[in-house]
Amino acid sequence: MSGGESRRDGLTDGWVRAALLVTVAVGAFIEVGTPHRHYGWLVDVFALAAVGAVGAAAALGSEAAATPTGRRDRLEREPRPDATAPACRYVAGPTAPTAQPGKPRPFLRERPTDLSVPRFGDGARAQGFPWLLPERTVQNGIAADEATVGALTIRAASVVGPGHRCDQPAGPRQDSYRIGRTRDSRYAIVAVADGLSSAAWSDTGATTASSQAVTLLREQIEAGGFDRLDVKELYGRVAESIAGQAAGRGVGTAHLATVLITAVIAEPDASGAARAWVGWLGDSSAWTLDPRVPRWRFSAGEAKDRAAPVVSNEVAGRLPDTPNLALDGYVTLAPGAALALVTDGIGDAWADPAGNVNEYFANAWRTPVPATRFTADVGFDAPQCLDDRTAVVVWNGRGA
Repeated sequence: MSGGESRRDGLTDGWVRAALLVTVAVGAFIEVGTPHRHYGWLVDVFALAAVGAVGAAAALGSEAAATPTGRRDRLEREPRPDATAPACRYVAGPTAPTAQPGKPRPFLRERPTDLSVPRFGDGARAQGFPWLLPERTVQNGIAADEATVGALTIRAASVVGPGHRCDQPAGPRQDSYRIGRTRDSRYAIVAVADGLSSAAWSDTGATTASSQAVTLLREQIEAGGFDRLDVKELYGRVAESIAGQAAGRGVGTAHLATVLITAVIAEPDASGAARAWVGWLGDSSAWTLDPRVPRWRFSAGEAKDRAAPVVSNEVAGRLPDTPNLALDGYVTLAPGAALALVTDGIGDAWADPAGNVNEYFANAWRTPVPATRFTADVGFDAPQCLDDRTAVVVWNGRGA
Protein backbone atom coordinates (compact mmCIF):
# COMPACT_ATOMS: atom_id res chain seq x y z
CA MET A 1 0.00 0.00 0.00
CA SER A 2 1.37 3.48 -0.94
CA GLY A 3 1.71 6.42 1.45
CA GLY A 4 -1.09 8.38 -0.29
CA GLU A 5 -3.55 5.50 -0.01
CA SER A 6 -2.75 5.14 3.69
CA ARG A 7 -3.46 8.82 4.32
CA ARG A 8 -6.80 8.66 2.47
CA ASP A 9 -7.90 5.58 4.40
CA GLY A 10 -7.06 7.21 7.69
CA LEU A 11 -8.99 10.39 6.79
CA THR A 12 -12.03 8.42 5.67
CA ASP A 13 -12.07 6.47 8.89
CA GLY A 14 -12.08 9.74 10.87
CA TRP A 15 -15.05 11.28 8.93
CA VAL A 16 -17.12 8.13 9.31
CA ARG A 17 -16.65 8.10 13.07
CA ALA A 18 -17.47 11.84 13.31
CA ALA A 19 -20.70 11.37 11.30
CA LEU A 20 -21.65 8.44 13.52
CA LEU A 21 -21.10 10.56 16.63
CA VAL A 22 -23.28 13.40 15.31
CA THR A 23 -26.09 10.97 14.32
CA VAL A 24 -26.08 9.36 17.72
CA ALA A 25 -26.15 12.75 19.48
CA VAL A 26 -29.12 14.00 17.40
CA GLY A 27 -30.99 10.76 17.99
CA ALA A 28 -30.38 11.01 21.68
CA PHE A 29 -31.73 14.55 21.99
CA ILE A 30 -34.83 13.55 20.03
CA GLU A 31 -35.27 10.60 22.33
CA VAL A 32 -34.88 12.72 25.43
CA GLY A 33 -37.08 15.54 24.07
CA THR A 34 -39.97 13.21 23.17
CA PRO A 35 -42.35 12.70 26.12
CA HIS A 36 -42.98 9.15 27.31
CA ARG A 37 -46.08 8.07 29.03
CA HIS A 38 -44.53 5.75 31.51
CA TYR A 39 -41.19 5.89 33.26
CA GLY A 40 -39.97 8.79 31.13
CA TRP A 41 -37.09 9.69 33.51
CA LEU A 42 -35.75 6.14 33.42
CA VAL A 43 -35.71 6.11 29.61
CA ASP A 44 -33.84 9.41 29.60
CA VAL A 45 -31.12 8.02 31.91
CA PHE A 46 -30.55 4.95 29.74
CA ALA A 47 -30.51 7.05 26.60
CA LEU A 48 -27.89 9.42 27.97
CA ALA A 49 -25.74 6.46 29.14
CA ALA A 50 -25.89 4.94 25.69
CA VAL A 51 -24.88 8.26 24.12
CA GLY A 52 -21.88 8.53 26.46
CA ALA A 53 -20.69 4.98 25.76
CA VAL A 54 -21.01 5.26 21.99
CA GLY A 55 -19.41 8.71 22.00
CA ALA A 56 -16.42 7.52 24.00
CA ALA A 57 -15.97 4.52 21.69
CA ALA A 58 -16.10 6.75 18.64
CA ALA A 59 -13.54 9.19 20.11
CA LEU A 60 -11.09 6.44 21.04
CA GLY A 61 -11.46 4.85 17.63
CA SER A 62 -10.70 8.20 16.00
CA GLU A 63 -7.53 8.59 18.13
CA ALA A 64 -6.34 5.11 17.14
CA ALA A 65 -7.05 5.91 13.52
CA ALA A 66 -4.90 9.02 13.86
CA THR A 67 -1.81 6.97 14.73
CA PRO A 68 1.05 8.02 12.44
CA THR A 69 1.00 5.88 9.36
CA GLY A 70 4.79 5.59 9.31
CA ARG A 71 4.80 4.06 12.80
CA ARG A 72 2.11 1.54 11.79
CA ASP A 73 4.14 0.66 8.73
CA ARG A 74 7.23 0.10 10.87
CA LEU A 75 5.31 -2.14 13.22
CA GLU A 76 3.96 -4.16 10.31
CA ARG A 77 7.48 -4.54 8.87
CA GLU A 78 9.05 -5.71 12.19
CA PRO A 79 9.54 -9.50 12.32
CA ARG A 80 7.22 -11.49 14.52
CA PRO A 81 8.76 -13.31 17.52
CA ASP A 82 9.85 -16.85 16.77
CA ALA A 83 7.34 -19.18 18.37
CA THR A 84 10.12 -21.66 19.08
CA ALA A 85 12.30 -19.18 21.04
CA PRO A 86 12.15 -19.31 24.85
CA ALA A 87 9.83 -16.76 26.39
CA CYS A 88 12.20 -15.85 29.27
CA ARG A 89 15.44 -14.93 27.59
CA TYR A 90 17.70 -12.33 29.20
CA VAL A 91 19.17 -9.90 26.68
CA ALA A 92 21.98 -7.75 28.03
CA GLY A 93 22.68 -5.84 24.84
CA PRO A 94 23.79 -6.34 21.27
CA THR A 95 24.87 -9.83 20.41
CA ALA A 96 28.60 -10.28 21.00
CA PRO A 97 30.77 -11.29 18.07
CA THR A 98 31.17 -15.01 17.72
CA ALA A 99 34.38 -16.08 19.44
CA GLN A 100 36.97 -17.77 17.33
CA PRO A 101 37.61 -21.41 18.30
CA GLY A 102 40.61 -21.64 20.65
CA LYS A 103 43.38 -24.15 20.75
CA PRO A 104 42.59 -27.59 22.20
CA ARG A 105 42.97 -27.60 25.98
CA PRO A 106 44.67 -30.33 27.98
CA PHE A 107 42.59 -32.70 30.10
CA LEU A 108 43.66 -30.80 33.24
CA ARG A 109 42.91 -27.16 32.52
CA GLU A 110 45.13 -24.64 34.28
CA ARG A 111 43.52 -22.06 36.53
CA PRO A 112 44.59 -18.41 36.76
CA THR A 113 47.43 -17.82 39.19
CA ASP A 114 46.16 -17.95 42.77
CA LEU A 115 46.97 -14.48 44.10
CA SER A 116 46.18 -15.52 47.69
CA VAL A 117 49.40 -17.55 48.01
CA PRO A 118 52.97 -16.28 47.69
CA ARG A 119 54.58 -17.13 44.38
CA PHE A 120 58.30 -17.51 43.80
CA GLY A 121 59.83 -17.32 40.34
CA ASP A 122 57.67 -18.91 37.68
CA GLY A 123 55.93 -21.13 40.22
CA ALA A 124 55.02 -24.76 39.57
CA ARG A 125 52.79 -25.74 36.65
CA ALA A 126 50.95 -28.25 38.83
CA GLN A 127 49.88 -25.39 41.13
CA GLY A 128 47.35 -24.31 38.52
CA PHE A 129 45.75 -27.69 37.96
CA PRO A 130 42.36 -28.53 39.54
CA TRP A 131 42.33 -30.32 42.89
CA LEU A 132 41.17 -33.91 42.51
CA LEU A 133 39.98 -36.41 45.13
CA PRO A 134 41.61 -39.73 46.00
CA GLU A 135 39.69 -42.93 45.33
CA ARG A 136 39.33 -43.80 49.03
CA THR A 137 38.16 -41.74 51.98
CA VAL A 138 41.12 -39.88 53.48
CA GLN A 139 41.82 -36.93 55.77
CA ASN A 140 41.09 -33.41 54.55
CA GLY A 141 43.38 -31.82 51.99
CA ILE A 142 43.86 -28.79 54.26
CA ALA A 143 44.12 -28.55 58.05
CA ALA A 144 44.84 -25.47 60.17
CA ASP A 145 44.84 -24.29 63.79
CA GLU A 146 45.74 -21.34 65.95
CA ALA A 147 46.06 -21.33 69.71
CA THR A 148 47.75 -19.83 72.77
CA VAL A 149 49.23 -21.89 75.57
CA GLY A 150 50.20 -19.65 78.44
CA ALA A 151 52.65 -17.11 77.03
CA LEU A 152 53.19 -19.16 73.85
CA THR A 153 51.45 -18.54 70.52
CA ILE A 154 50.87 -21.35 68.02
CA ARG A 155 49.95 -21.45 64.34
CA ALA A 156 49.68 -24.67 62.36
CA ALA A 157 48.73 -25.62 58.82
CA SER A 158 49.05 -28.60 56.49
CA VAL A 159 48.25 -28.53 52.75
CA VAL A 160 48.31 -31.41 50.27
CA GLY A 161 51.04 -30.77 47.72
CA PRO A 162 50.39 -29.79 44.09
CA GLY A 163 52.03 -33.00 42.91
CA HIS A 164 49.59 -35.16 44.90
CA ARG A 165 46.30 -33.34 44.43
CA CYS A 166 46.32 -33.21 40.61
CA ASP A 167 47.51 -36.76 39.98
CA GLN A 168 45.40 -39.46 38.32
CA PRO A 169 44.33 -40.84 40.72
CA ALA A 170 44.95 -38.10 43.27
CA GLY A 171 46.91 -38.96 46.38
CA PRO A 172 45.91 -38.18 49.99
CA ARG A 173 47.65 -35.61 52.18
CA GLN A 174 50.41 -37.73 53.67
CA ASP A 175 51.47 -35.09 56.20
CA SER A 176 49.85 -34.86 59.62
CA TYR A 177 50.27 -32.68 62.70
CA ARG A 178 48.88 -32.49 66.21
CA ILE A 179 49.18 -29.77 68.83
CA GLY A 180 48.37 -30.11 72.54
CA ARG A 181 49.20 -28.93 76.03
CA THR A 182 49.54 -30.18 79.56
CA ARG A 183 46.61 -29.71 81.89
CA ASP A 184 48.30 -26.77 83.64
CA SER A 185 49.20 -25.10 80.28
CA ARG A 186 52.86 -24.86 81.30
CA TYR A 187 53.93 -26.86 78.24
CA ALA A 188 52.89 -26.84 74.59
CA ILE A 189 53.27 -30.13 72.72
CA VAL A 190 53.74 -30.46 68.96
CA ALA A 191 54.12 -33.44 66.61
CA VAL A 192 54.57 -33.33 62.83
CA ALA A 193 54.66 -36.51 60.70
CA ASP A 194 55.38 -37.00 57.01
CA GLY A 195 54.27 -40.28 55.44
CA LEU A 196 56.57 -41.72 52.79
CA SER A 197 55.23 -41.40 49.27
CA SER A 198 56.23 -44.98 48.49
CA ALA A 199 53.95 -46.36 51.25
CA ALA A 200 50.35 -47.05 50.21
CA TRP A 201 48.92 -46.27 53.68
CA SER A 202 51.44 -43.62 54.74
CA ASP A 203 48.69 -41.10 55.52
CA THR A 204 47.37 -43.52 58.15
CA GLY A 205 50.87 -44.04 59.52
CA ALA A 206 51.46 -40.28 59.76
CA THR A 207 48.11 -39.62 61.44
CA THR A 208 48.73 -42.38 63.99
CA ALA A 209 52.27 -41.15 64.68
CA SER A 210 51.35 -37.50 65.30
CA SER A 211 48.31 -38.31 67.44
CA GLN A 212 50.06 -40.91 69.59
CA ALA A 213 53.16 -38.74 70.03
CA VAL A 214 51.23 -35.86 71.61
CA THR A 215 49.35 -38.23 73.94
CA LEU A 216 52.52 -40.06 75.02
CA LEU A 217 54.52 -36.87 75.54
CA ARG A 218 51.79 -35.52 77.83
CA GLU A 219 52.03 -38.74 79.84
CA GLN A 220 55.83 -38.49 80.06
CA ILE A 221 55.73 -34.90 81.29
CA GLU A 222 53.12 -35.64 83.93
CA ALA A 223 55.02 -38.77 85.06
CA GLY A 224 58.65 -37.60 85.02
CA GLY A 225 58.79 -33.91 84.16
CA PHE A 226 60.20 -31.89 81.30
CA ASP A 227 63.85 -32.77 81.94
CA ARG A 228 63.26 -36.53 81.78
CA LEU A 229 61.68 -36.89 78.36
CA ASP A 230 62.76 -40.16 76.73
CA VAL A 231 62.93 -40.10 72.93
CA LYS A 232 63.64 -43.85 72.61
CA GLU A 233 60.65 -44.84 74.69
CA LEU A 234 58.45 -42.32 72.92
CA TYR A 235 59.30 -43.41 69.38
CA GLY A 236 59.24 -47.09 70.37
CA ARG A 237 55.67 -46.82 71.62
CA VAL A 238 54.61 -44.80 68.59
CA ALA A 239 56.08 -47.54 66.39
CA GLU A 240 54.00 -50.14 68.22
CA SER A 241 50.83 -48.18 67.51
CA ILE A 242 51.64 -47.92 63.80
CA ALA A 243 52.46 -51.63 63.62
CA GLY A 244 49.10 -52.36 65.20
CA GLN A 245 47.39 -50.30 62.47
CA ALA A 246 49.26 -52.28 59.81
CA ALA A 247 48.23 -55.60 61.36
CA GLY A 248 44.60 -54.47 61.48
CA ARG A 249 44.70 -53.77 57.73
CA GLY A 250 46.52 -56.99 56.95
CA VAL A 251 49.51 -55.24 55.37
CA GLY A 252 53.20 -55.03 56.17
CA THR A 253 54.57 -52.25 58.34
CA ALA A 254 56.37 -50.71 55.33
CA HIS A 255 52.97 -49.75 53.90
CA LEU A 256 52.47 -47.26 56.80
CA ALA A 257 56.02 -45.85 56.84
CA THR A 258 56.41 -42.31 58.15
CA VAL A 259 58.94 -39.93 59.65
CA LEU A 260 58.21 -37.89 62.77
CA ILE A 261 59.45 -34.79 64.57
CA THR A 262 58.18 -33.73 68.01
CA ALA A 263 58.66 -30.86 70.42
CA VAL A 264 57.73 -29.77 73.93
CA ILE A 265 58.04 -26.04 74.64
CA ALA A 266 58.12 -24.94 78.27
CA GLU A 267 56.69 -21.73 79.64
CA PRO A 268 59.20 -18.83 79.67
CA ASP A 269 61.38 -18.45 82.76
CA ALA A 270 61.95 -15.27 84.77
CA SER A 271 64.24 -13.86 82.06
CA GLY A 272 61.61 -14.45 79.36
CA ALA A 273 63.52 -17.29 77.65
CA ALA A 274 61.73 -20.55 76.82
CA ARG A 275 63.38 -23.96 76.54
CA ALA A 276 62.21 -26.49 73.98
CA TRP A 277 62.89 -30.20 73.69
CA VAL A 278 62.96 -31.59 70.15
CA GLY A 279 62.96 -35.27 69.11
CA TRP A 280 63.13 -36.50 65.52
CA LEU A 281 63.42 -39.44 63.18
CA GLY A 282 63.72 -38.76 59.45
CA ASP A 283 63.95 -35.66 57.27
CA SER A 284 61.34 -33.39 58.88
CA SER A 285 63.16 -30.54 60.58
CA ALA A 286 63.10 -27.88 63.29
CA TRP A 287 64.06 -24.26 62.63
CA THR A 288 64.43 -21.23 64.89
CA LEU A 289 63.90 -17.57 64.09
CA ASP A 290 65.51 -14.72 65.99
CA PRO A 291 63.43 -11.57 65.39
CA ARG A 292 66.66 -9.64 64.68
CA VAL A 293 67.87 -12.10 62.00
CA PRO A 294 66.41 -12.19 58.43
CA ARG A 295 66.46 -15.99 58.01
CA TRP A 296 65.17 -19.16 59.64
CA ARG A 297 68.07 -21.19 61.04
CA PHE A 298 68.20 -24.99 60.84
CA SER A 299 68.22 -26.37 64.42
CA ALA A 300 67.32 -30.09 64.41
CA GLY A 301 66.40 -32.96 62.12
CA GLU A 302 68.05 -34.93 59.38
CA ALA A 303 69.87 -32.38 57.22
CA LYS A 304 70.08 -33.12 53.50
CA ASP A 305 73.28 -32.67 51.52
CA ARG A 306 72.25 -29.80 49.27
CA ALA A 307 75.77 -29.54 47.85
CA ALA A 308 75.35 -32.88 46.08
CA PRO A 309 74.52 -32.88 42.34
CA VAL A 310 71.22 -34.62 43.14
CA VAL A 311 69.50 -34.04 46.48
CA SER A 312 68.31 -37.42 47.74
CA ASN A 313 64.98 -37.85 49.51
CA GLU A 314 66.05 -41.18 51.00
CA VAL A 315 65.69 -41.15 54.80
CA ALA A 316 67.91 -43.05 57.20
CA GLY A 317 65.21 -43.80 59.75
CA ARG A 318 61.45 -44.24 59.72
CA LEU A 319 58.57 -45.54 61.76
CA PRO A 320 57.58 -48.18 62.59
CA ASP A 321 60.70 -50.07 61.50
CA THR A 322 63.64 -48.18 63.08
CA PRO A 323 62.45 -46.26 66.18
CA ASN A 324 65.86 -46.85 67.81
CA LEU A 325 67.40 -44.27 65.42
CA ALA A 326 65.43 -41.39 66.93
CA LEU A 327 67.49 -38.47 68.31
CA ASP A 328 66.70 -35.50 70.55
CA GLY A 329 68.09 -32.24 71.88
CA TYR A 330 67.20 -28.91 73.49
CA VAL A 331 67.00 -25.38 72.05
CA THR A 332 66.37 -22.05 73.76
CA LEU A 333 64.00 -19.40 72.47
CA ALA A 334 64.69 -15.79 73.40
CA PRO A 335 61.72 -13.48 73.97
CA GLY A 336 60.02 -12.96 70.61
CA ALA A 337 61.84 -15.88 68.97
CA ALA A 338 60.02 -18.73 67.22
CA LEU A 339 60.43 -22.47 66.75
CA ALA A 340 59.07 -24.11 63.57
CA LEU A 341 58.56 -27.82 62.94
CA VAL A 342 58.19 -28.44 59.19
CA THR A 343 58.06 -31.35 56.76
CA ASP A 344 60.51 -31.41 53.87
CA GLY A 345 57.91 -29.82 51.58
CA ILE A 346 58.84 -26.59 53.37
CA GLY A 347 62.22 -27.47 54.84
CA ASP A 348 63.79 -28.17 51.44
CA ALA A 349 62.66 -24.76 50.15
CA TRP A 350 64.01 -23.00 53.26
CA ALA A 351 67.34 -24.79 52.95
CA ASP A 352 67.84 -23.89 49.28
CA PRO A 353 70.53 -21.18 49.21
CA ALA A 354 69.64 -20.23 45.64
CA GLY A 355 66.10 -19.11 46.47
CA ASN A 356 64.53 -16.42 48.60
CA VAL A 357 61.79 -18.55 50.15
CA ASN A 358 63.52 -18.58 53.56
CA GLU A 359 63.77 -14.78 53.66
CA TYR A 360 60.10 -14.41 52.72
CA PHE A 361 58.93 -16.68 55.55
CA ALA A 362 61.31 -15.05 58.04
CA ASN A 363 59.69 -11.71 57.30
CA ALA A 364 56.11 -13.03 57.01
CA TRP A 365 56.24 -15.05 60.24
CA ARG A 366 58.37 -12.75 62.37
CA THR A 367 55.29 -12.34 64.54
CA PRO A 368 52.09 -14.44 64.66
CA VAL A 369 49.69 -14.01 61.74
CA PRO A 370 46.04 -15.12 61.45
CA ALA A 371 45.57 -18.81 60.72
CA THR A 372 44.05 -18.02 57.32
CA ARG A 373 47.12 -16.05 56.25
CA PHE A 374 49.38 -18.72 57.71
CA THR A 375 47.62 -21.42 55.69
CA ALA A 376 47.91 -19.42 52.48
CA ASP A 377 51.64 -19.05 53.09
CA VAL A 378 52.01 -22.80 53.59
CA GLY A 379 50.30 -23.25 50.20
CA PHE A 380 53.04 -21.21 48.48
CA ASP A 381 53.82 -21.66 44.79
CA ALA A 382 57.44 -22.30 43.82
CA PRO A 383 59.23 -24.26 41.08
CA GLN A 384 59.72 -27.97 41.83
CA CYS A 385 57.94 -27.66 45.20
CA LEU A 386 55.29 -30.32 44.68
CA ASP A 387 55.28 -32.24 47.97
CA ASP A 388 52.82 -31.91 50.85
CA ARG A 389 53.80 -29.10 53.19
CA THR A 390 53.18 -28.75 56.90
CA ALA A 391 54.38 -26.19 59.43
CA VAL A 392 53.73 -25.67 63.13
CA VAL A 393 55.26 -22.49 64.57
CA VAL A 394 55.47 -21.63 68.26
CA TRP A 395 56.37 -18.05 69.21
CA ASN A 396 57.77 -17.21 72.61
CA GLY A 397 55.29 -14.46 73.39
CA ARG A 398 51.85 -13.51 72.13
CA GLY A 399 53.24 -11.12 69.55
CA ALA A 400 51.33 -8.45 67.71
